[in-house]
Amino acid sequence: MAHPDNDIRDVLWQLAFQFKLSTKAAIADDNLPLNGMHVRLLRLIRTQPDCTANQLANLTRRDKAQITRVLKELDGMGLIQRAPHPDDKRSQIISLSAPGRALMRKAEHAQEKVKTTLLKGLSQTEIDAFLATARRMIDNLDREQGGQS
Repeated sequence: MAHPDNDIRDVLWQLAFQFKLSTKAAIADDNLPLNGMHVRLLRLIRTQPDCTANQLANLTRRDKAQITRVLKELDGMGLIQRAPHPDDKRSQIISLSAPGRALMRKAEHAQEKVKTTLLKGLSQTEIDAFLATARRMIDNLDREQGGQS
């Protein structure tokens, strides 16, 4: 039987778990009232022009109901604002409010600390190779899931 550190499934689970824990700890250290999904959506909202809930669902590979629930939480915290979409009456443009932008600056700082720790001792070549490999794995899984739909 393979040692868990030599099984890609275990390593990926452990990496994802440790990243999530470290990010949560860094955010908690800054007293931010956010969880990882909140930060992920706020980050995407900040970077996507004319951002919509459908875009966020596609980018995060989550169902729209989950995205809608998290957006409602962010709205309740006053971190986002919504405006009617000029081309689609059923959709809204989502953007960060002033408090959301301020909070995102703090969250980005917390995430940068985690990223620095995560990448410590790795060369740019190693990082690039990991990213390329991870993207291929994600594409493989996406193709497999697409084939089952």
